[in-house]
Amino acid sequence: MEQLALWEMDKLERCETIIENGLRTFVDVGTALLEIRDERLYRKDYGTFEDYCRERWNMERANAYRLIESSKVILNLSPTGDILPANERQARPLAQLEPDQQREAWQRVIERASDEKITAAHVQSVVDEIKQPSKMDVHYSSESNEWNTPKDIIDRVILVMGRVDIDPCSNSKDNPSVPAGIHFTQEDNGLIQPWEGKVYMNPPYGREIGDWTSYLKEQYEFGRITEAIALVPSRTDTEWFRELSEYPRCFIWGRLKFSGFDNAAPFPSMAVYFGRDIDKFISVFKDIGDVYRRI
Repeated sequence: MEQLALWEMDKLERCETIIENGLRTFVDVGTALLEIRDERLYRKDYGTFEDYCRERWNMERANAYRLIESSKVILNLSPTGDILPANERQARPLAQLEPDQQREAWQRVIERASDEKITAAHVQSVVDEIKQPSKMDVHYSSESNEWNTPKDIIDRVILVMGRVDIDPCSNSKDNPSVPAGIHFTQEDNGLIQPWEGKVYMNPPYGREIGDWTSYLKEQYEFGRITEAIALVPSRTDTEWFRELSEYPRCFIWGRLKFSGFDNAAPFPSMAVYFGRDIDKFISVFKDIGDVYRRI
């Protein structure tokens, strides 16, 4: 546990007041939870954000993240018009899309609703329409910015860790690209599932990627994950990249050719290692990229 500075205590009190006022609106609550999570304002009394939500508010992690994602949607839609989602259920499906797609989808919802009451099912149907054509776009793969791991990377992951207990971002339960004991697909929402043992993570590459890397780091530091490797884009300008700076990583040479695509990815990739056998990680990955460790 850590002590908070006075200004951090003030911010925590302000955020908690919003939550405590009867969960007045899901936007205010989601924004407050986002601040508490990203700035780790819970750290004085709680080891993880998950513990904070459960013990302070009797709120499961899944509920907290739904509120956070829905509040982000409303903030994105706010400049576009006066009609906004009336509740978290209406906003939730839009969180599956990129910000510009969220605005497009919501506009379609409004146009089609006319005098009818907008429901979460209406919103989800429009979201599904927008997601479907994206399967053919090399810059926006599958349904949620997912790029299936190349076999060469999977083989190296197995060499380093010996096995994979959990793949939290699996492409399929019936025909998974990663041989793991447990596969969580998009329908399972791996962010609300418990992770234990040895984990391989190739997360969705959209704006939600920081949620996945943050959860992986949190679960490893808390001791629930014993070893892990994450395959992520090498986006050195992002906050989530900096949050992983203490862990060794291999900056893979060139551009990976992900499974299911004829062309190489339009971005560089890196493999980040969480575990004690750093020498083995280096020996296995050093022939496909430069391995660095922060000193």
